[in-house]
Amino acid sequence: MQIKPAGTRSPKLTRVLISGGGLSGKTTLAAKFASSSDRALFISTDGNAYKQGYQAIDFEFPQKAEQIITNFTQALNMAEQSTESWDVLVVDLIEDFDERAQTLLRGELNNFKSTMKAWGKINSLYKDMQSLMMSKFHDKTIVLLSRDVEEIDQKSGDIIGYKPALRKSLKNIILKDQDVEIRAYFDRSGKRQFDISNLRYEEMKGMLQQIISKPVDIPQSPTSEPQKMYKTKNKNGEIVEINEETMKNMVEKMAAFAGREYGATIDEQNLWLSMSLDEAYNDIEKYVEVKKAEKEAAENQEPIVDELFPVGQN
Repeated sequence: MQIKPAGTRSPKLTRVLISGGGLSGKTTLAAKFASSSDRALFISTDGNAYKQGYQAIDFEFPQKAEQIITNFTQALNMAEQSTESWDVLVVDLIEDFDERAQTLLRGELNNFKSTMKAWGKINSLYKDMQSLMMSKFHDKTIVLLSRDVEEIDQKSGDIIGYKPALRKSLKNIILKDQDVEIRAYFDRSGKRQFDISNLRYEEMKGMLQQIISKPVDIPQSPTSEPQKMYKTKNKNGEIVEINEETMKNMVEKMAAFAGREYGATIDEQNLWLSMSLDEAYNDIEKYVEVKKAEKEAAENQEPIVDELFPVGQN
C-alpha cells in the first residue's frame, strides 16, 4: 500500500454497457472494442457469440440459484487463464443471470420470508461478481450486453423511452461503475443507430465514435488446425507434397482413369472414393500396376496364370 503521486489524467473506456433489441448489432459493436474481432472473448448465455464465430465461453446454468455466481466465477477464471488471447471481455446477456436466479428461487422457496432472505444473499453474490470483474480485469475492457425494454409512463401509459432489461437494484450493483452506456436500435428508415448516454469522460467521445464507425471485422479463428499434406509422385517420379484438396482431385481422376482404361467397375470406384485418401491412392496405384501388367502380358501372348495350374487342368 502506497500513496501514488499525482499524474496526467488518462481516461479510458473500460466499462461499457450496450443494450438493444434482437439483431440490433449489440454483439458486433461489442467486438469492435477489441483491436480485432478475434480478440474479443464472450461469456455467452445463449450461444449466439460462438455461432457468429467469436471466441466464447458458453455459460452453463446450474440447478441452484446460489451456484450461478460460483459458475460465473469459474468462467472468469477461464478467461483469466487466457488473457493473452483477448483484450475485451463481453458478458452476453447480463440480465440472464438474474432472470435465471429468479426462476430457480421461485422453485426452491415457498414463503415470503425465506425468499427475501435468499434475495439478500443473491444480491450480495452479485456484488462479489462485480468486484471479481474489477479486480481480475482492471486493465481490460469489459462490455456488458443487455436486451432493452420499453419504459412506460405510469400515468399516461405512453412509451417514453427504452432501458436495459435489468432490475434497478441489480443495475446499481453491477453497472455502478460504467464509463458509457450505448443503445443500439433501428430508426424508422431501417438504418442502425447508436445512442450514447452517461459518458463519464467527455474527451473520450471522439474515440467512441471511431469505435462505432469501424468496419465490421469478420472473426478469424486463431486455433484452426494446419491443413494436412499428402506425399505423392510427380511426372518425374519425385516425391512431392500436396494439400488435401489436390489429393482428393487426384484420387477422383485416378479412379476414373482405372475405370476407363483398365475396366474398374462403378462399385470399385465408389469403394475407393469412400476410403481415406492415402488408402485410396495406394490401392488404385496397385490396381493399375496389376492391370497394366496383365494387359502387356496379353498383348505379348505370355501366360499369366501360375505354372502349377496350366490352362485346362483342374
